[in-house]
Amino acid sequence: MATSYSREALIERARKVAPVLRERAQASGDARRIPAETIKDFWDAELCYLLKPKKFGGPEVRVDTAFEIASELSRGDGSAGWVWTVMGVHDLFVALFPEKAQHEYWAKDRTLSASSFAPSGKIEPAPGGVKLSGKWSFCSGVDNAQWMILGAFAGMISTSPPIPDIRYLLLPMSDVKVIDDWNVMGLRGTGSKSVVVEGAFVPEHRMVKNDDLVNGKAPGAQVHDGPLYRAPVWAVFPFCITSPANGMARGAFDSYVSEMKARESTFDHSALSKKPNIQLRLAEAGALIDAADLLYKRSLKETIDTIMSGGQLSLEVRLRNRRDQGYSVVMLQKATDLLLGAQGGKGIFEGNHVQRSFRDLHALAGHIVGGWDMPALNYGSVLLGGPPSDPFF
Repeated sequence: MATSYSREALIERARKVAPVLRERAQASGDARRIPAETIKDFWDAELCYLLKPKKFGGPEVRVDTAFEIASELSRGDGSAGWVWTVMGVHDLFVALFPEKAQHEYWAKDRTLSASSFAPSGKIEPAPGGVKLSGKWSFCSGVDNAQWMILGAFAGMISTSPPIPDIRYLLLPMSDVKVIDDWNVMGLRGTGSKSVVVEGAFVPEHRMVKNDDLVNGKAPGAQVHDGPLYRAPVWAVFPFCITSPANGMARGAFDSYVSEMKARESTFDHSALSKKPNIQLRLAEAGALIDAADLLYKRSLKETIDTIMSGGQLSLEVRLRNRRDQGYSVVMLQKATDLLLGAQGGKGIFEGNHVQRSFRDLHALAGHIVGGWDMPALNYGSVLLGGPPSDPFF
């Protein structure tokens, strides 16, 4: 029987994997990486390559469906959901490179890549390409990757005013040295370690300009049919970073409900489920989680619908989208704060699922795309007649 890539079938498969991820969550955090068993589970459930283009044998599912799956997986383990969505969206990013690079990338089965989009590297011209050097941080899933996507600064573009000339380069892991420095509070299982590259040669066909990605003129736009490949990349990619957030909070909510149904007060052995403070916190947390979900999905669905119909995203919509992404995380953080605060002393143990979700959400909010301040300032500035301040706008 052929694999179904309908939204319903994919979500059902993700829901079956999520409990397994939860069982491994503590071990993944202790190991500071996603275990090989989890990556195998993703492949075996046929949840990988969802954004791989049809030209290379992929199902090319809708982006909003993929990000919904990230939320479902994150109900089990936020770190696993994070790595799944980040590595999965790379299939769309690689599809924007020249066709020769895409053939190299997908030459072997079950190919995954890690990335660091910050332009931390420097390039110098070399015959047929460039030489790349630098150090990059926050390379999620690097222990599970065969390729790296890295950002580099190549000077300034002579526009008015001048803007940075940022390039993204595709390298095999053999060109990269991994630095084991991922000792963190949240998202510990993502294994988002640093990497170093020292003068690696990168051929011209494995490099793409950020300016082309922003303007929908990436080389891949000539390789693949469909308006998605000609859309401004940063109108879509920030949704990826916040896609696991709601699942993290829902996983905490589920765990809290199960616990409070069974727990008794230490002093009088009365059921905690009967306590008004427990009920009130549960109600408010649930409302925050639902509201955040509606806010995020409203912007995501409208964005993908507009792109897939060949429409243009207005300035107002893109401003609102970034605002919605950031504020949904604010609400989810508050929801897990409420739940953790009502657990008492038992909530402080590392194996507690609510506490893990609390830490993971605070780590997600520390990401340049996952936080609130930047999109909030950008939204307010532009609406009041000022300039944009968000590089991912």
